[in-house]
Amino acid sequence: MKVKIDCDSPLLQKSLEYFLEKYISNDGMVISDNPQKGDIIIGKDIIKPFSKTSLLLQLEKIIKPKKSFEEELDILIDNFKKDLKKLIKDYYGKR
Repeated sequence: MKVKIDCDSPLLQKSLEYFLEKYISNDGMVISDNPQKGDIIIGKDIIKPFSKTSLLLQLEKIIKPKKSFEEELDILIDNFKKDLKKLIKDYYGKR
């Protein structure tokens, strides 16, 4: 998760910087208290008041990490295997 913080409120700016110090990056999604500046809006997307834990939980729901092509393919193959095994068991189990 990468975020950039750009708030009009200095107190909110510092609080978010403190809570999210491990995630701050210049190329992340912008968190702001100003709807014209941000991708994620404090007060709309992030409910106030928040603790560090509640903030991280809310952000995880909004910013879902993208799976790689290989991860997506592995999931599809695993699901196919399960379905195929079930089909074979159902078919041959009835004979």
